[in-house]
Amino acid sequence: MSDDNSYDAIVIGAGISGLLSALVLSKKGKRVLIVDKESFIGGMCRSYDVEGYMVDTGPHVITRLDSGPLKELMDKYFDVVPSFVPHGTYHVRINESVKPFPWSVRDWMLFDLLPLEDRSLMMKTAFDIVYMLSVGKDLSRVSIADVVPRNLSRVTTSFLDYLSHFMLGTSVNDAPISRFVDRKEYNRDKLNENNSLNIPYVGRLYNLLIGGKPSDQMYPKGGIQKIVDSIKISLPKNAHINLNENLISIDVESSQKKGQAVQKVCGIKTDKNEYKCDTVIYSGFPNELPEIIKHDLPVEYVQNMRNIEQVKSLTVWLGLEKEVFTEQGSEMWVSPDPSGLHTWVVPTSNFDPYLAPKGSQLVGFAFIVPENIPQRELRDRALDTIFTTMPELENCVDMIHHQELVPEKACWSINSGFSDVVTPVKNLYCVGSSTVKRSMGLTRSAYSVLRMMNQMAIDRNGI
Repeated sequence: MSDDNSYDAIVIGAGISGLLSALVLSKKGKRVLIVDKESFIGGMCRSYDVEGYMVDTGPHVITRLDSGPLKELMDKYFDVVPSFVPHGTYHVRINESVKPFPWSVRDWMLFDLLPLEDRSLMMKTAFDIVYMLSVGKDLSRVSIADVVPRNLSRVTTSFLDYLSHFMLGTSVNDAPISRFVDRKEYNRDKLNENNSLNIPYVGRLYNLLIGGKPSDQMYPKGGIQKIVDSIKISLPKNAHINLNENLISIDVESSQKKGQAVQKVCGIKTDKNEYKCDTVIYSGFPNELPEIIKHDLPVEYVQNMRNIEQVKSLTVWLGLEKEVFTEQGSEMWVSPDPSGLHTWVVPTSNFDPYLAPKGSQLVGFAFIVPENIPQRELRDRALDTIFTTMPELENCVDMIHHQELVPEKACWSINSGFSDVVTPVKNLYCVGSSTVKRSMGLTRSAYSVLRMMNQMAIDRNGI
């Protein structure tokens, strides 16, 4: 095998977490190969043209851009940094009423989309959570359903269900409370060896009770593709991308160290070639790893991988002939009907008018996919939800585009599996939204890349 097929590191997957990993490693002088089965880079983080409208792969809002993980990566490794536009206000729509999302205690008590009695009961629940934090209770094993009162109204339980599904991809029965008391200050938060956070409860208390409208949530001007374009421009010449190449296996070799067997990654096979390397970074679906690694893995690791549940969504993009959504921000449509669909609505052309033809508006409607609903039926129900909620939209539609997506590679659920950056194979690491229980989407992927770099330093992996 020639030296042309030998690399310091191989990154499997050219999605955002794979690209960020390759950027960091190549900027540190490593010879890096990125392999992806698709004909494009970006994965769930890209944009493309549909009838003159520039649609993203699902609606995106980038969080924690003041001091969070993506900001750190951009500051250190991007040669070109995208321009970002403030997200604006989150609004909640229940039936025909719309109000700003309640970020603080005062906002919550005035949030009259929910009954006053429910809001009072939920405030008591908030103080119960504060107490649990103060005595050091592990809230990653406590679900929303475990702590909320049983006698809440249907509209309030629907609101909580909405938050659970869109923030974690699961129901209130499996949604851990720890997700909802997470705070944004990144520089003070340190991931420990258990892939969790050491955050003093006082900081969480502040976030839970005082809160405040977030000012660090942005949208990239020009569409989500601009982040991918910036990474591609920033990749040095020692980083190579091979597209349309399917991974067949991750190869492992065994050795003895101090009398114990050690399994170490040594290369990969694709449908086009074989490559040798010192390190592999895998950014694909973690539940596929047991079939890809051609070596026996610990039974508990394999079982955990197979228990991972993915988040699936449908996005309906509408091109409108006129501006209907006048405010910069997004709307949460909560359906009190148990058979209804919750919806997140993001008019992206309000952030950048050039994403739509002149005089038109581009709006994304995201739905968490219920189980066992055929694609055609789901699409029909989604459109019915949109036009029933806002009938005025139906008469000004210029373009309709559907996307079936997997926005998160793992539900953040108490009772399902979840991956980690670390694997049982030496110098094989995982990155992406299935590896760090922090934030969501692109921000979670950026957290995972930083944690991978920290782990490589701990492993003394030459980084």
